[in-house]
Amino acid sequence: MPPVGPCTDRNRRTPPGVGPGMTSSHELPSWPHCGLGAGSRDPVGCRGRAVPGAAGGRCLAHLDEAALAAHLAGIAPGAAVDHQGTRFSGDLLQRLLARLTDPGTGHPRLGNADFQECCFTADARFAHAVFRGGARFTGATFMGLADFTRATFQGSCSFHGAIFLADASFPDAVFADGAVFGSAQFAKDAGFSRTGFHGSAGFTQAAFAASAHFGAAWFSGEACFREAAFRGHALFGAAVLGGPAVFAGAVFHAAPALGPLVGAGSVDLTGARFLAPVALEIAARELVLAKTYWASAATLRLRYATVDLCDVVAERQLSIGAHPVPLLPPDEERRKEGDDQRRDESVLGDADPGVRIRSMHGADAAHLALTGTDLSGCLFTGALHLDRLGLEGRPAFARARGRRCGRRVLAEEHHWRAQQGERGWRAAPDGVDVRAPAVIAPLYLALRKSLEDGRNHPDAADFRYGEMEMRRRDATRPLKDRALLTAYWAVSGYALRLRRTLLWLVLAMTATVLATALWGLPGTAPTAVARGGGVPGNFTLTSAPPADPTGAVRDRLTARRLGRSVPVALNAAVFRAPGQDLTVTGTYIDIASRMTEPVLLGLAVLSVRGRIKR
Repeated sequence: MPPVGPCTDRNRRTPPGVGPGMTSSHELPSWPHCGLGAGSRDPVGCRGRAVPGAAGGRCLAHLDEAALAAHLAGIAPGAAVDHQGTRFSGDLLQRLLARLTDPGTGHPRLGNADFQECCFTADARFAHAVFRGGARFTGATFMGLADFTRATFQGSCSFHGAIFLADASFPDAVFADGAVFGSAQFAKDAGFSRTGFHGSAGFTQAAFAASAHFGAAWFSGEACFREAAFRGHALFGAAVLGGPAVFAGAVFHAAPALGPLVGAGSVDLTGARFLAPVALEIAARELVLAKTYWASAATLRLRYATVDLCDVVAERQLSIGAHPVPLLPPDEERRKEGDDQRRDESVLGDADPGVRIRSMHGADAAHLALTGTDLSGCLFTGALHLDRLGLEGRPAFARARGRRCGRRVLAEEHHWRAQQGERGWRAAPDGVDVRAPAVIAPLYLALRKSLEDGRNHPDAADFRYGEMEMRRRDATRPLKDRALLTAYWAVSGYALRLRRTLLWLVLAMTATVLATALWGLPGTAPTAVARGGGVPGNFTLTSAPPADPTGAVRDRLTARRLGRSVPVALNAAVFRAPGQDLTVTGTYIDIASRMTEPVLLGLAVLSVRGRIKR
């Protein structure tokens, strides 16, 4: 027989300002309660729901043996039970479940079950139990083992605010409708391995003091762990999310690994805090890491995901990379059976398994490293320490005008050029602000330094080109600076376009050859003239200045004169003497060639160096 005495409500929340010995309407349960044991320190007394027809309106725990036996005799498998606020000893719960056990299956079968704010002082063994209606354990306290192994909840289920002082065991349980564990407290291990959540699963503000086991669990609807606290290991290995998963504001105190986790929807970690080294393995369509905080080194191995890195803060190295192979091997057996609960990446369909970065606005990139990610649509505006961003492997950036072999450009330049009406450029998505060239140029500068530090000079050359382009197109710069940059662009593509530079060099040398043949070479060979003063042996020998060529232009463009002009152009390019007697006009032509052709030749060398340097 259960002990007679006040029913202790260990989970009762006393409103602010209400202390011992003080009454408050908030303390009174909403159901007819036992009230046995009421006194000055506890005017309400026992909170257990009064058993209908019981003498004195006592709860199940305070019935005498005869009344208890009579009440239990009227209970059959599948019956509804309502014992809110009742204090259950191990013997009392066992006797109740024995009356609810189905002879055919040997397992308890309950209709609507209301154990709201109950206190289970010993092990609560609901293993294999079937709850055919709603199950309410809101505010319940489990002082011993809470065993719900292979339990089936066919209706809605609530453990909101429940306290588990010992292990909470739900492996292989099935929640056919919504399951609510909001604000629940797990003092020891919480086991949800292979549990099936076919509706929504709410663990908002749940506190896990030890390990939380969700390995191979299946979530058909939303899995909400908003502001949950994981002080031990958070084990989600082989868990599959059929809907969105929300970990916004969650705190992971000591979680060395999270995953591999596969989600058909999005995984939202907005504002989550990771206080210890962690490795995340996630395959999902979208991963939101906005405002996350990483106190220690972390590695993220991802697939299929579009990642949002806005306002990320990492105190140590944060590595994000695309995982080359599936995180979970194909579940061929379930696929053959047509089971929708396939625990592999087939829930993601035929999507691209690559990893795309959406935005780094406000993120601190000082300790951030990206490996094998697609940055073609990434917005870098507002990122901090962008020059220290680690870009490993071969990062994929957008291409100019959408060309496959065009230069690598940032999404911000695409958006700005599209706004200017230029064809072939991608417009900004809805809700994305278009940035001016004055804002985009520093982004190119910082990323160029990052690539150069990683010895990726070919890609860095493209970013130098983009930086110069944005400076040239920046209307806030002085006109003379933009004119100089325009000339620099037209002549050599900022010393990065070899074909353009070589074209100008060939044109300059061709112009030098033609001008020299037309006006630079004298018409006749210079002649020596002797001049004397009448004294034998006293004379000087001088040469007459070269005579300007005469005749028609066609007569001066002969093969012989062109052949003599070619060395003049070649020597001018390397600062050597022309080796020819030139007219006065030819001398000026040679001077002009010496000022232009070596510069063009040097720009061509720089273009080659920028592309092949390692």
